[in-house]
Amino acid sequence: MARLSSFFMSKPKDELSYRLKSKKLKKHLLDATNLCIIKIPTDASVQIGGIHMCAARRLSESERKNEIMNSAIDVITQKGLENATMEEIIAGTSLSKGGVYHYYKNVNEIFKDIMISGIEYRKTIIKEHMDECKKGHEMEFIAKQFVDKIIDDNPYMPLYVEFLIAKKRNPELEKMMQELQELTSDRFSTAMGDELGWSFDENIFNVSTDVMNALILASNILGARDNFKKNRHFLERMFLSIFKEGKEN
Repeated sequence: MARLSSFFMSKPKDELSYRLKSKKLKKHLLDATNLCIIKIPTDASVQIGGIHMCAARRLSESERKNEIMNSAIDVITQKGLENATMEEIIAGTSLSKGGVYHYYKNVNEIFKDIMISGIEYRKTIIKEHMDECKKGHEMEFIAKQFVDKIIDDNPYMPLYVEFLIAKKRNPELEKMMQELQELTSDRFSTAMGDELGWSFDENIFNVSTDVMNALILASNILGARDNFKKNRHFLERMFLSIFKEGKEN
């Protein structure tokens, strides 16, 4: 039986779609670390044997890690998280083997940093829509944010779906999920609580996250995204019911 985690590479159309998302994701990572094309001034060149050579700029730590993550995105998108190897990721960078291992010991460590970037991406989106959150209607706003994530077709989604599938067979990934959920809860509370004086109960957040992840799998694997978009008001009511029930208890 073919691996579920390779579902999005089964058709040429899907493969092209995910390759495009991979490019968008790498651009987002580049933007996040303020990378740009470096123009080396003429006085930085040296002449060797009549040939002018430009001195290479030494990459910063964040730039090196970003390059490693970019390569990992390509490999994981093409082969799946469980089949990705450090050798393939290293081959896609300009760093030496020791240079890559200086920052990451294995594929999972690289993937965790990519997922953390995804958490920051979602936090940024919430911050950008905070003006839509009216006092006394915080639950409605959060329900909307949960549904937005379920139906979002952003560049991180294929990797996140891959993660949800692979973690069932890998205890290390299961542990990573718990750590990422704690980080997500912290970021979410910061985005919401600091500005609105409202924060999530841990149990409500965990139940809501489990429901959201199940619907993300349905959206991406079962092709339910369009149906969810058309009927998002039902999903928002469902989350709102969970929030209210949890708050009353």
